[in-house]
Amino acid sequence: MARKQRIDTITAQVEVMQAATREIQPPEHLPLAESDWPFWRSVIAEKPKAEWTGHDLELAALLAMSMRKLGQQEVELEVEGPVVTTKGGNMAQNPRCRVVADLAARVVKYRQTLGIHNRGKNGEQRDVAKRRDQAFGVEANNPLDDDLLAKPTLN
Repeated sequence: MARKQRIDTITAQVEVMQAATREIQPPEHLPLAESDWPFWRSVIAEKPKAEWTGHDLELAALLAMSMRKLGQQEVELEVEGPVVTTKGGNMAQNPRCRVVADLAARVVKYRQTLGIHNRGKNGEQRDVAKRRDQAFGVEANNPLDDDLLAKPTLN
């Protein structure tokens, strides 16, 4: 397998610029429902357009569909509650709980496979913690909060 082109080369930057002009569509053999499209757009925004392969797009479509289904099942579960009464009058876990758990696991696996999960995007947890600590420090000492610098205003 060929090594990935370094992003700091002119060739790689040209490839990224060329890919940025294309609109990424789901594969024709995995058509999305209208309600899948918001999920599709958020999934596709997770990586630069130049990084999406055909197989990645298949997984992205499946992820978008799974996210929509998970959302629908979560709404139903909220209405029904986690415990139901059986025909015999006994209390039992709502079977929808298992459906939700399975869909949630599927979403996590698709995200891991695509490399858009937290560790794939942000690195090791210790590095994430360092960056967050630094960001909290910047937020705590933000010079824009003291009204000495001009800020954009909305009319």
